[in-house]
Amino acid sequence: MISSDLFGGFDPTLVARIQAGNAQHKAEQAKARAVRTSNRHAVRRAKAESELATLLPERIEDGDSWHVISHGNIDALSYLRHLLKPMYFDYVGVSTWCIARQDLTEIAAWLDAGRIDHFALYAGEIFRNQYGDEYEMVQRMREDYGVHFVMAKNHSKVTLCANHAEGYYVVVESSANVNTNPRIEQACVTRSRELFEFYREFFDGLKSIDREGEAARAANVITFPRALAPAPVEGD
Repeated sequence: MISSDLFGGFDPTLVARIQAGNAQHKAEQAKARAVRTSNRHAVRRAKAESELATLLPERIEDGDSWHVISHGNIDALSYLRHLLKPMYFDYVGVSTWCIARQDLTEIAAWLDAGRIDHFALYAGEIFRNQYGDEYEMVQRMREDYGVHFVMAKNHSKVTLCANHAEGYYVVVESSANVNTNPRIEQACVTRSRELFEFYREFFDGLKSIDREGEAARAANVITFPRALAPAPVEGD
């Protein structure tokens, strides 16, 4: 009868050494894959930044809309990265079906640096189950930065940016999620407070279907900066 213990006839010290070596090898492989992924992401990001710099002005004129179509090398976050070059934003809201870990890391860095005061994320219903690492990262960002998070049956891709002091409100409507893929994607970048408020009012009214997220939201109600209070309308 064959023993169920495959290592029963070997020196335990040798077995432990082999197992430790295998574990180290797996860890090194995982690290190498992570580095390759990070490098590919950095290259794609650099190409997107370079291309957008030739397509869009850094500051969008009031009332202007810029339409862009690409072969998948420009994702939704590329537009936000471009818009952040000349200024910071009091508020940035992103609606996306999913979002990559590298992009969340970059958003956290912007929050750290004060480039963004308040960030809101509206993700799809698959986010918690299919993007577990990213979901956990968002929960940590809620604790660290007061990020507003809602999970809903959501497939819209919209980015809202506001600098109230300068009266600068920009909306990015895009077919792309906040990740890069090799598909043709289109986007429209519009400077309009009216359009900004249209979308913001809708997203502010969404209720999260994530019970854990709802509990955290109820325990720590997040308010927008006072700078984002509606400005008085002339003639009022």
